[in-house]
Amino acid sequence: MKPVLPRGYLSWSQLNCWLTSPARYRKEYFENAGKVETRHMRYGKGIANLIEAGEHKKILPDLVLYEKPEFKIETVVVDIPTLSFLDTYDPTLNVFREYKTGKHPWTQQRVQKHDQLVFYATVLKWSIGKMPEYCDLDWLETVEDGATIKEDFWSERTGVIHVTGKIFSFRREFDERETERMEHLIIRTAEEISEAYIRYIDEI
Repeated sequence: MKPVLPRGYLSWSQLNCWLTSPARYRKEYFENAGKVETRHMRYGKGIANLIEAGEHKKILPDLVLYEKPEFKIETVVVDIPTLSFLDTYDPTLNVFREYKTGKHPWTQQRVQKHDQLVFYATVLKWSIGKMPEYCDLDWLETVEDGATIKEDFWSERTGVIHVTGKIFSFRREFDERETERMEHLIIRTAEEISEAYIRYIDEI
């Protein structure tokens, strides 16, 4: 039986949410309660929108962009529909870059453990028939200064988030065994979500 998914597809954010907290996944995707977002996450989305619009050059002059920014991939991994957006993709070399903001520095070890990159390598493999040899993760150094901003009479906010302009890049090479592991994880996660979703539908 083909898995029944609330959005009809599996994305990295869905897979990661389910593995991290099935209860939160249920609220966000079964009950449509909306995603929980911190102001750091909102800032990251704002930077992503600037890059997509080509308006980032003043604050991030050294950012490397490939031919296809915000590259959309809709494909089926084994028999699971997936949807992904790569921050920027080079179709000639079949490589991509992932941009990250955030105060906590990225390291090579942290990049190696970050399964979002393996998820994207896997969907590329199923989309074009070839696994990328590598990708690059760019940490856009982000800081939060100690200034206090008065938002209105009742509230004030401490700390202004901004990128420094420095970019730290880490290369992540891929192995066929990793994409095979991710394929199994995608199938297992989709089946677990489907079973929980069918139970949820039966309850309402």
